[in-house]
Amino acid sequence: MLGLEPLATLDLYLWLGHGSDVARLQHVNPSTVSRQIRMALKELNLRLVRCGAEREVHGDRELLQTLRHGLQLARLKGAAPLRIDGTYCSGPWFLREPPAGWIAGKGDLGGLRKPLQLLEDRVLDAWVGSYQPDLPDADDPRWLVIDLLREPVQLLAAPDHPLAGVGRLRQSELERFPSLALPSGWFPRTEAILRGQGLWRDPVELHRYDPDSWEGRCADGVTLTYGQSLSEALQPGTVRLPWDLQLLTGEALVVRCDLAERAAIQQLISWLQGRAGAIAGQLEDVEVVG
Repeated sequence: MLGLEPLATLDLYLWLGHGSDVARLQHVNPSTVSRQIRMALKELNLRLVRCGAEREVHGDRELLQTLRHGLQLARLKGAAPLRIDGTYCSGPWFLREPPAGWIAGKGDLGGLRKPLQLLEDRVLDAWVGSYQPDLPDADDPRWLVIDLLREPVQLLAAPDHPLAGVGRLRQSELERFPSLALPSGWFPRTEAILRGQGLWRDPVELHRYDPDSWEGRCADGVTLTYGQSLSEALQPGTVRLPWDLQLLTGEALVVRCDLAERAAIQQLISWLQGRAGAIAGQLEDVEVVG
């Protein structure tokens, strides 16, 4: 009979992406992590398959999902720490010191598909996303989305970029320079807005967030990128260009709708709203929502 620890280890690995991270979190050595993952897969007759830079579980997942549901209910009742993650932007601001009873991920999950899949599979219990207007719609019955903060997106470049300090810009000037783009389909609404302005033209192969592959690309003095007050404070080194992207982003809590009334989730909402107020008080163009 499969014990709960091997399954928890497998799910932590699918979430965090590296056995060494799981080992540090569980205070065991990496060989123990590998052994427990193999045990879980064998007992459930499943296999790990590499899909791009990530690993996915393949096979008949019905029993796996039943066991995951039980583990999540146990976490919600305090039997083990609940799991929360954020983005490269929201994670450091909201989750550097997570609330009592929660453990936080590394804030490096790429795009929307991966974190939403982890939530749907009950591997992850909550996620603080940063991707308005691409977060799930309010009328999607699967998700509860609680808006926390909102701020304008800025067009950014290195301080020595030819367009830095220019008084007024024309779209034709922006189109002369490379502008970063995430994989097609990651953020379709944001992509459409930026492409309409001649931006989002140079794809970046980014599976998990890496500053060298995003803000760091601006060090060439010609590449354009995007950010907001929260990300600028975390990764200084760029300047804002005088161009209105007509795009708002924001931080929001996303959880499964069937967990919305759980006491632990309601307490998390209150805690995050308190953090949102403190963050907005530090940054001029960031406002609390709700």
